[in-house]
Amino acid sequence: MKRSNTARNAAPADEVEAEAEPASERVGHGGVIDLHAYAAPQELRTAQMEAFIGYLVRRLDNKIHASFLAELGDEQITPARFTALSIIAANPGARQVDIARALEVARPAALKVVNHLIDLGLVEAHPIPSDKRIGALALSAKGEQKLAEYERAVHAHEARICAGITAAERQALSRLLHKLLA
Repeated sequence: MKRSNTARNAAPADEVEAEAEPASERVGHGGVIDLHAYAAPQELRTAQMEAFIGYLVRRLDNKIHASFLAELGDEQITPARFTALSIIAANPGARQVDIARALEVARPAALKVVNHLIDLGLVEAHPIPSDKRIGALALSAKGEQKLAEYERAVHAHEARICAGITAAERQALSRLLHKLLA
């Protein structure tokens, strides 16, 4: 008796059943993830990282940066630009290399920050006669006026960031940060 093409191509019943229910496919070291029953974690556990000072400082830095930009982002002032502006105000005649050292960044990065402040009309670069490639930096009249506004905004931003701690805790935190930076 001749079997039809359909009968010849049909798989045995136990093979059809196996195809209908995919086998568990576990991956990751120790098979910790079942890809067929996968669901993303609803909440990530980070307690293991919270023992690291660097992790906590980085998270705080992200929060501070976001708050700072919410306060001064419309002015195109970032924390690095504000710092450079403040340093130039306190040190008329500072050079780009001095700003790089104070910000602990490469000279090209400092040049970018300074050039942006110049473009905003906040800083002036005065060529030094002995080496015209170097500019002595100073605030412009606009820079002096805007720095006062920015300082008020930064004080308000820091008050928001530190709202959850007391004045004594804030002083202690400041002392500890200075110790770590020393």
